[in-house]
Amino acid sequence: MEYRRLVNEAHLIVQEFLQSNGYTKAAAAFEQDALSILEDIPKSTPAPKPLIEILTDIRMNQLHSQLSQLNMPSQVEEQDFTTPGQGTMPNQTQTVYKEIHPVNIIVTRTASVAVKPCWQDLEADPEMTSKQVQALITAAADRTVKFTLLDQAHGDDQPGTVFQILQPHDGVVLDIDFHPHHPELMLTSAMDKTVVLTNTIMGEEHQKFKDHTKFVVRAKFAMDGAALITASHDKTVNFYKQDLISSQNPSQLPNYTLEKTLTFKGAVEGMCVLPSKNRAPTVIIGTRDDNYLHYVDLTTYNIVRYNMNVNKDDWVSFTPMEISASPHNDGGYILVSTDSPTGRQILFRVDSALQLFNYYGVPTDGFSTPRHVWDKSGKYFYVTGNDHKIYCVEVGTQNVVGTLDGHTSVVRGLYMDYERSMLVSCSFDKSVRTWVNGPVAIATSDMAIDQ
Repeated sequence: MEYRRLVNEAHLIVQEFLQSNGYTKAAAAFEQDALSILEDIPKSTPAPKPLIEILTDIRMNQLHSQLSQLNMPSQVEEQDFTTPGQGTMPNQTQTVYKEIHPVNIIVTRTASVAVKPCWQDLEADPEMTSKQVQALITAAADRTVKFTLLDQAHGDDQPGTVFQILQPHDGVVLDIDFHPHHPELMLTSAMDKTVVLTNTIMGEEHQKFKDHTKFVVRAKFAMDGAALITASHDKTVNFYKQDLISSQNPSQLPNYTLEKTLTFKGAVEGMCVLPSKNRAPTVIIGTRDDNYLHYVDLTTYNIVRYNMNVNKDDWVSFTPMEISASPHNDGGYILVSTDSPTGRQILFRVDSALQLFNYYGVPTDGFSTPRHVWDKSGKYFYVTGNDHKIYCVEVGTQNVVGTLDGHTSVVRGLYMDYERSMLVSCSFDKSVRTWVNGPVAIATSDMAIDQ
């Protein structure tokens, strides 16, 4: 009986593999040759685990014994992982914005942004030249970047109102950042191969860079604002440094010049600027067709590589699509979301190839662009699935403790507003949602975890 069950399962695994990988002719031939067995399999038989997941499990199990002594958390990490969260997290819908853009929304975030004062402000203070407002920032397939008021009025505009519309590019914006010391300086990158700095007070272009030859998927300021880094599908990362004149005048908007270009093996997908409190200014780069994370020193441009494969071979089985540093311990952990069909997320120790945890099971496929963010406490992270849901995972227990339902199409962007303890998500369903704290669910998980 057991042998027969294994034969049935083996046939279903082969059939699923051929069908899911588009081997139509081979699948038809297999189904014809194995017709008698396939027809005899009970309809109630559950679908087996996909072949790729089975091979991944075998590979990890083979390595587990030899690595069990290496993948041990330090005492500090162990204490961090075993200390539970506070029991609340953003998991309840606060606001749904459906009227900001009439098309797919690509990027969202919040910011305290500097804009022109309204007439009421000037009436109270004729000398006022700018004003900071709390805004929801969105970019969409209509090529616009829109500012929506969050929780305060601005002149005649009330919360929830779009009060500024910019179009810094001729293509769709893919990333947005703001200068750490100049809230009026917005950095954007786009499908039109350009990078733009916009003065949000004037609503005008401050600088434009045309140094990439394909989509520019990432653009970030260094922690101190002295540099900006851009990454592209043209396999390059560009490093721009603030010029001497503007660096000597802090009140002046900084200008940047291209100082260094680094070329990698594949299209760049993931990029993370590390907190620089206890280390040299550093950015982590992840690309396609490469099994390494690249730590680049922003001062010397020296690169230190860490192999993402536990057994140190050069087999490339996934792409690090999203990379971020933990917020609660100065970036002590690095979380990587991959495009692996197994839905794999990897938690690394910073400055190390040491894998503290592997998380499997978030619905994904090879065409997914998973996005994740950390909760402020560092006890949870949120990650998108290709089923239009957002999953909240508790880092230490490795349990899925929340599933955020509401979007009806691909969730393309996530942002965590630490000041408000508010999660922001945007989707191809043309909506933006904000999520606020609610109680954590009883920890239950369908995720397969490897530690």
